[in-house]
Amino acid sequence: MFERFTRNAIQAIVLAQDEGRGSGQTLVGVEELLIGLLALGEGLACEVLNSRNITLAALRTRHSRQVNAEDCASTAEVPLAAQAEEVLRQASLEAADLLNESTGTEHILLSLLKADEVKRMVEQLGVGADDLRTGVWQALLTLRLSTCNERKEQALIHGQIGRL
Repeated sequence: MFERFTRNAIQAIVLAQDEGRGSGQTLVGVEELLIGLLALGEGLACEVLNSRNITLAALRTRHSRQVNAEDCASTAEVPLAAQAEEVLRQASLEAADLLNESTGTEHILLSLLKADEVKRMVEQLGVGADDLRTGVWQALLTLRLSTCNERKEQALIHGQIGRL
């Protein structure tokens, strides 16, 4: 299932498992996936969440669980709950719908924002799920425009060099 997930997306899932393990969970739920995206500290999803002042500490408080670093050292795997697995499947579909070759943290966030538990968590922090979705779309658009401009510049440079 994870063949097309980016390094950051996979790392966020691992961090979600650490979160579940550290808080004594037997399954990783959608809440832990959201926390994993922020715990990663990088990636488009983290940037969007941070831009809306959603912090790791605030999410953990809303989720009512604190991670004990010693508990995270355990190597016992914490499996994904069925809903979390479905969110990750949907994230892959989000990526495919956007014609992206890989599934990144932004696709996971878009998929998570459809889950009632995640909507409640972010709304308790004063941010609407629609606002976050819009933030992801804006960030993706900015990234695509930047990539297009870089490609145009490279084409122009190569075209100019070819004429010399």
